[in-house]
Amino acid sequence: MLILALDSSAAPASAALLKDGKILSEFYINTKQTHSQTLMPMVESVLKLTNKTLDDVTCMAVSAGPGSFTGVRIGVSCVKGLSMTRNIPCAGV
Repeated sequence: MLILALDSSAAPASAALLKDGKILSEFYINTKQTHSQTLMPMVESVLKLTNKTLDDVTCMAVSAGPGSFTGVRIGVSCVKGLSMTRNIPCAGV
């Protein structure tokens, strides 16, 4: 199982790609930019580093809080948008 996981519930944001419980790649950033500016480039980076595409992802996870309402909303929206276009199951964590 290849899982794409995102966390945008706090000031820093992160994205990770996991396979069978092991982290294949991860990206962590703590800048003044909003998560709406950083999440998609982070997703692109973790996939590119492992030579994977969204078509390879079998499940997506996103932090559901606690934390910044706006940050959680951006992360959930990002995961829902990506997962719905490819019919990939997703879960809040």
